[in-house]
Amino acid sequence: MSDWATTQADLAQFARQQLFFVGGAPRSGTTWLQQMLGSHPDVCCRGEGLFLNHVAVPLERMIAQHARVIEGKNRGIFTHTGGYPPFTPADTEFLAGSAILLALRRQTEGKSYLAVGEKTPENVFFFPRLKGLFPGAKCIAIARDPRDVLASAWHFFAKKTSSGDEIDAKRAFIKAALPSLAEGARAMIAFGKVHPEDYAVVTYEQLLVDPAPSLARLFRLLGVADRADVVADCIAKTSFKTLSGGREAGDARDGAFFRKGVAGEWRRTFTDDMNNDVLRELGWTFQEFGWVE
Repeated sequence: MSDWATTQADLAQFARQQLFFVGGAPRSGTTWLQQMLGSHPDVCCRGEGLFLNHVAVPLERMIAQHARVIEGKNRGIFTHTGGYPPFTPADTEFLAGSAILLALRRQTEGKSYLAVGEKTPENVFFFPRLKGLFPGAKCIAIARDPRDVLASAWHFFAKKTSSGDEIDAKRAFIKAALPSLAEGARAMIAFGKVHPEDYAVVTYEQLLVDPAPSLARLFRLLGVADRADVVADCIAKTSFKTLSGGREAGDARDGAFFRKGVAGEWRRTFTDDMNNDVLRELGWTFQEFGWVE
């Protein structure tokens, strides 16, 4: 490692690049979108950096614990001098930002790109802080019909571990997931109202039916070439058949990360009553994102 001053100067220079962050609900297509973006020759997008839950939050806890210890020393021993100043919240953000820049720079493996980004689903909750750390950053969210999100998650996460009555297990699974899905949708919408010029939302369904316009729009947001041949190449490199190891879209394989690659799978997975449960809680999102109930 270089000395601190050299590393800090390198990070400051790196931070002037076009940075971006991708998020969305788990099983909503975030990895597919990350692959599409990262297939562009001028874009480096790899995931998942897990910056919120495994960098920022632990740093907050560590700094808070440090502050408590320092304040205890200050009260118990150094009352006559005023003691030692604890770290501030701004210091915590600086440390988190530095860690993120180190990770993003490392993922480029020394190569030059016009845009460097990272995908972690929970970034949708982290977008405001990321934008505060990196004012020039772009944020991209992907949304998917929540019933298909839940169906995909059921087959990938829960089906093999559920026991007892499957209907009850599905109902419990849906009930537990709905609050987070609602919170994530609200976070997407709220962020877009504050940063409309630096933010884009695409839907899984748009990418299935006609991916070229959506992908070209994202490339323009990132300031890289959006020529038809470049877009078509990125789409071809990230087809379901390619990513799944040779299966056609619709050929399901439970437990596979790229399971089926279609829309409307929820109809084969959930009952009408379960559908109604989702619509009661998340029906308001359908008009927002263009889904059909």
